[in-house]
Amino acid sequence: MLKLAVLLLLSLFLFMAFIPAYAEVTSLYTDRNLYSIDMSIFFTGTVDSADSQKLVNLMIQDPNGKLVMMTGTFAQPNDTFQIVVNTNDQRQFYLKGAYSATAFIDSKSTGKTIYFDFSPDGSQVIHAATESQNESSSNVGNNMSPGSSASKHYDSILHESVQITGATNSSQKIPLPQDGSVLPSATYDVANILYPIMAVCGGGLVGFILYKRKKRQNNATEKSQQTVPTGDIADQDYAMMILKNRLAKGEISIDEFKATKDALGEP
Repeated sequence: MLKLAVLLLLSLFLFMAFIPAYAEVTSLYTDRNLYSIDMSIFFTGTVDSADSQKLVNLMIQDPNGKLVMMTGTFAQPNDTFQIVVNTNDQRQFYLKGAYSATAFIDSKSTGKTIYFDFSPDGSQVIHAATESQNESSSNVGNNMSPGSSASKHYDSILHESVQITGATNSSQKIPLPQDGSVLPSATYDVANILYPIMAVCGGGLVGFILYKRKKRQNNATEKSQQTVPTGDIADQDYAMMILKNRLAKGEISIDEFKATKDALGEP
């Protein structure tokens, strides 16, 4: 039984180590490139068919890489999803610049990341990679020319509205501190949490099996020590049995029986 438990535990570790990673979220889009205060951002995308109707997480980070919000919704039976986020909370959206949005199911590393601009006053965001201000201004929204530096900044975004039928939004924002501070950049990776827990459980299982086995051995030893008489006691009982039989058969007298009994040290 112990060997079987060890083999199962090793097989589980090997399976987790060599299981191939695949893209859970296969696409992610926004309805536009630039947003200002109190605007709705429509995130739409698709998931792998194996992850249909699973919870899709959306993590948004500000230009400094700090976590702005974590929200999510369930993918539809047709493998699509839609998440709507509003920029009306100035504790979350207040920095001007390029924000990142990552959609994933179990692990951020297997999700999709896109970028969008936010400007409190609605003015154009100028990126460091932009070759000139005129080129950046002429390529706003869906009018970016292929190959431009501004277009390269949004290489993972499809600049057109995506219509998804039957998509519903059940997003729920994670509240931020009331003092205006922004939560530190953090993600939760189910795989990184699950593997240590499984390792601890496996080690506990092996330890429990060893403990039960040792306990059974100790109980068997104690029982054998209690039931098996010592050699001297067994010999004395056997001698008394013979003595009583001889007395019953009339082979010895009562006086001889008592004398022999006293010699054996019996009470």
